[in-house]
Amino acid sequence: MLLPDSFIQSLEPKFSEEDLLALLAALDQQAPTSIRVNPNKTSVPFEGEKVLWCPLGTYLDERPIFTLDPSFHAGAYYVQEASSMFIWHILQQITCKNKDIRILDLSAAPGGKSTLIAAFLNHEGLLVANEIVKNRAYTLKYNLSKEGYSNVVVTNNDPKDFTALEDYFDIILVDAPCSGEGMFRKDPNAITEWSPQNVTSCAVRQQKILADILPTLKEGGHLIYSTCTYNDDENINNVNYSIKEFGMTSVQIETENTWGITEIQNEAAIGYQFYPHKTHGEGFFAAVLQKTSPNNTTKWRIDDKNIVDLDKKQIPIVAPWVNLAQKELLIDKVGNIHLFPSEYKEDARILSHYLRLIYCGTTLGTLNKTVFIPDHSLALSLDRSIDIPTVELNKMDALRYLKRELNEVDSPHKSWVLATYQGLGIGWLKNLGNRINNYLPAEYRILMKID
Repeated sequence: MLLPDSFIQSLEPKFSEEDLLALLAALDQQAPTSIRVNPNKTSVPFEGEKVLWCPLGTYLDERPIFTLDPSFHAGAYYVQEASSMFIWHILQQITCKNKDIRILDLSAAPGGKSTLIAAFLNHEGLLVANEIVKNRAYTLKYNLSKEGYSNVVVTNNDPKDFTALEDYFDIILVDAPCSGEGMFRKDPNAITEWSPQNVTSCAVRQQKILADILPTLKEGGHLIYSTCTYNDDENINNVNYSIKEFGMTSVQIETENTWGITEIQNEAAIGYQFYPHKTHGEGFFAAVLQKTSPNNTTKWRIDDKNIVDLDKKQIPIVAPWVNLAQKELLIDKVGNIHLFPSEYKEDARILSHYLRLIYCGTTLGTLNKTVFIPDHSLALSLDRSIDIPTVELNKMDALRYLKRELNEVDSPHKSWVLATYQGLGIGWLKNLGNRINNYLPAEYRILMKID
């Protein structure tokens, strides 16, 4: 790998000559492949070495073609870089098993950390996953819908749009846009875009993001700050900046020596660095800060137009499709029906007043007068009714369905039927007897050859 001389020079003060050579050698090796299973969608553990800091993570000996595995499309697992799964370990320590919390993942696409947080919460609390870039926000929506949880909201907003939600979140994850040094061996473009000037620009941008979002953190709440880079300007120096500028306190996270994680200290700041020659993963940095300063008392506004209760007369039409235990049925202004936790029902209206919501709980579908039309998210949901008619497909038929080339199924059920693979929902079809109508959204269709 041909690295910029100025990048190598920036590493020299951090390492002995032997250590630096080991890091550079590691950057010439193939990046490991790791996945994180969805415990509510698979009971069969993947074979391979386990990720030490996340109980759901496993390294694979080789990288398969995930597109050709129907269980991947069903949300049985997520392909996530192992180092970033350290967020699970952090959450375990700072939540103290209390999951009655609101968490914001500020820069969430494509969804690795958001889906991890959703799995960690496991139906408890509320996750708001945000992405500023619109098309990436819809990718985030899809990946979160595959997890199947209804206690999630996806927003498409700039960090400064959250300012009015003062004192709202218990935990905020800022996985900051960075110079990408830790991704050099996975993304060659990151090498060509790297420069000392870009590092400085990223550090300044990260400070602005922190300034914009910190008012929304509760007193006593935690900020998780992370990057996929090595340099101090974007990492430990920005942790120091937050301590001095915003009165934050650095939080120490317990780790095991065998994990190979490097603890970095600079004045009052503490951070955790992953180097590929010491840990089995990519370059990653994380730090935890606690807010000690109080906010002003804020009363959030509640929207009464964008999202409201579903009409009581329509509930019996939708109810047979879902498990309504501790859940509410809401409808937005364009007619999409959503399943949302009763405990956080008011939050849906607060968030819809201030932010652009593109996914709220589980999108169930729409009503055409008295006829319910299910959404693809319901096919993937963990709250789907067990009484819905299903047709189990073998692997080849499941792939043909996902390619939208399956023409018929062997099922006695007519009209709406859920296509499943190994018991997991992969999408809707209408069985017309001699043929089917495939309702898999075109944007989720497999494009590659499946032979």
